[in-house]
Parts: sequence; structure tokens; C-alpha cells
Amino acid sequence: MHCRGFGMIMGLIFLMVLSSCQKTISGNGVVMDKISGMPLKGVSVRAYLEHPSPDTFQMQTTTDVHGDYFVSSVPQVCTGSCPALYVEITMQGYTLAYVKNPHNDTTWLSPSGKKIIHETNSPQP
Repeated sequence: MHCRGFGMIMGLIFLMVLSSCQKTISGNGVVMDKISGMPLKGVSVRAYLEHPSPDTFQMQTTTDVHGDYFVSSVPQVCTGSCPALYVEITMQGYTLAYVKNPHNDTTWLSPSGKKIIHETNSPQP
């Protein structure tokens, strides 16, 4: 009986290991000037898991000449669903934007003014 219980516990542990995995969570997009419609080079893009805070920071990059960026997390153990990836998009002279789980998203930044939250894939003005 004792061995049978041990076997069941080991089997459950094995199933839990199989049902969880390590995964790198990534996102990408392009950042555009809302007024000119041109891509913005050198925009700061910071990646966070679940919510933007120093504790959830993953990485920082900048947009290239085409306004493109790619971010990723350190490998995460995902049991069930993985945490959401948030990006914070900032550039001096422009509004601040946050995007949840970016995947080929276009973010339009307006010249300084108010904070824009989660404005993506919006049509050009």
C-alpha cells in the first residue's frame, strides 16, 4: 500500500511537469508619429510581465529606422496560461503609451500632451 501511494504521487508530479513548460513571451510592433504618419526611430520600449513595475521589468530596446521593435521576457514557467506582456512606449516630446500583448501592432504617438493607454492599430488621423 505504501509503495502504491508513492507511485501515485510520483505520477502526479510527472503529470504536473509535463503540463507546465518554460516559455519566452515575446511581442513586436511599430511606432508611428500620429501627425506625420512617419515611423519613429529611437523610441524607448520597455517590456513587463502582468503590469508595468520595477518588479516585473523584463527588457528595454529602442525602435529602428522603420519604427519597428521586438521585446521578450526571460523564460517563464507557464502552468495553464502564461502572464501577459506589457510594453511601455516612450519618447521625449511624445505621449506615453502602453500596449498589452503586442503582435504586429501599430502604436500612434501624438506630440506631448496627455497619456494614451493601449492605443494600437488605430487608423492614421
